[in-house]
Amino acid sequence: MIYGERIRQVRELKGWTQEQASESLGITQATVAKIEGDRLGASDQIIEKLSIASGFPPSFFSREPESDFPAGSLLFRAHAAITVRETAEIYRYAQLTFGMFNCIFRQRKFKPLPINLPTNPSGDPRDAAALTRSELGLSPDKPIPNLTHALENAGILILALPKTFEHRDAFSLWSGFDRARPVIVLAGGKSGDRLRMNMSHELGHLVMHKPIVNPLHEMEKQAFEFAAEFLMPAKQMRLEIIPPVNLDMLGRLKQRWGVSIQALIYRSRELGIINARKYTYLFQQLSARGWRMREPRMFDIAVEKPRLMRQLAEIVYGNPIRYKKLAEDVGIPENLARSIIEAHAKRTPEPTTHSAPSGSDKPKADVVQFKKTKASAS
Repeated sequence: MIYGERIRQVRELKGWTQEQASESLGITQATVAKIEGDRLGASDQIIEKLSIASGFPPSFFSREPESDFPAGSLLFRAHAAITVRETAEIYRYAQLTFGMFNCIFRQRKFKPLPINLPTNPSGDPRDAAALTRSELGLSPDKPIPNLTHALENAGILILALPKTFEHRDAFSLWSGFDRARPVIVLAGGKSGDRLRMNMSHELGHLVMHKPIVNPLHEMEKQAFEFAAEFLMPAKQMRLEIIPPVNLDMLGRLKQRWGVSIQALIYRSRELGIINARKYTYLFQQLSARGWRMREPRMFDIAVEKPRLMRQLAEIVYGNPIRYKKLAEDVGIPENLARSIIEAHAKRTPEPTTHSAPSGSDKPKADVVQFKKTKASAS
């Protein structure tokens, strides 16, 4: 059986309109719409043409679609520049990556990952951020050295996409038929500090907005407040951002806290550490130095890649990963399977010559210590 939803998934993932797809397939736009809506069956000839045009094997279109992956916070933020096509494309990439994760996970009898995350805390987003730090076993007032690792350890599935999307950095959702698994999706090509802020923002949505009860603009405001307090606790910021505030001081704090200089300026104004005049002056200085678009490389924050997806692939398909077999099992092009896995972190050795950052746990090579079975992936 051919599923129209799979055809639509591939079309939107490739960024094609129905008109563009119809030209490649030699059929009308109306026919494409009927096939995608399962009101008309797709012939073998159409599937063959679509397979050649897209690179997806014919078998992919007969796989039952994933039905437990909602759009989540992808619908929260209205961006004037983002198009419906770009929104659909990032969603389809994420949906495909999620399906790939599920396929790998089902290859072995892995135990479900435990979730250690507060949901629906009452009160102020700042209180929710403090509670979340506590639940995740993080210090209430120290920098978070590896945020991605901390969130994966808490049971959040973080999916890294191999493609950059200009107007969308991340989104989050609760997946599964019972909406029990928290997921954060990260677009590629973002700086380390921006990535950490995006993850914290989406963490705020996961913690505070299940289910959705507030207006969308109010939820966005709460998520921004949560992220600021989660990454830059107010009490500690007041101790470390000491007037007179200048860009060089903020650059050093950027390296310590893993947030952008601009985020530190916003936080300083929000907490009353600087006044409106100083706030404006600092942004003028950023512009004069050319730091508004690209903060100096000497202050760069390392990009934190999620690990779990690749960890499972290494257990099931070996290390080095047998990408051909993985692609066959998932039913997608081998180059796409490779690019998705390589957007996630490789295994790194345990550090032996130096200690972890103050107040943090020693970094671990893997997220979860799965027990390997004797059976190999076939």
